[in-house]
Amino acid sequence: MKKKLGLLLTASALSLGLVACGAPDTATTTEQQPKNEISKTVETPALDIQVTSVKSGYPESNDKDKQMLIIKMKIKNISKDEDGAGAADFVVKADDGKTYDVYGLEAKNFGTAIKAGQTIEGQGYYEIPKDTKKVTLYYEPAGKKQAEWQLTVPAK
Repeated sequence: MKKKLGLLLTASALSLGLVACGAPDTATTTEQQPKNEISKTVETPALDIQVTSVKSGYPESNDKDKQMLIIKMKIKNISKDEDGAGAADFVVKADDGKTYDVYGLEAKNFGTAIKAGQTIEGQGYYEIPKDTKKVTLYYEPAGKKQAEWQLTVPAK
C-alpha cells in the first residue's frame, strides 16, 4: 500500500513537472512584445499630452519603400497662459535608429494656439520606412525634449 502511494505521488510530481516545463513563460513572452504607450498621458510644464491612436499604411506616402504613420493626440493646456502645439513639435525615431520629422506636405497636420484650460485633438503625419515595427515619439518644442512614448506600428 505504501509502495503504491509512493509511486502515485512520484508519478503525480513528474506529471506536474512536465506540464510546468511545457507551459509558456508569460514573463518572457510579455517582454518580447513591443511596448505600446497609447493612452499614456505625459505632463509637460504647460501641456498634458496623450497619444490616442496610431495608424499606418495609408496612401499619403508616395514612396513605395515608406509608409505614413498617423498619430492622433489629445492635448490640454494646463498652464494659466495661452500656449501652442503642433505636429511639427513632435519627431518619430524609428527602429532603424533614424528620426523623422512631421511630413510637411500633409495639410491635415495639426497646429494651433491653445487657451488656458482648453483641450484640442489633432493628427500628425510622419513618413517612416515601410518595415518599421516600433517607434519612439518625442515631444520636442524648439528642439528641447519634454516627453516620449514607445509605440507599436500597426500592421497595414
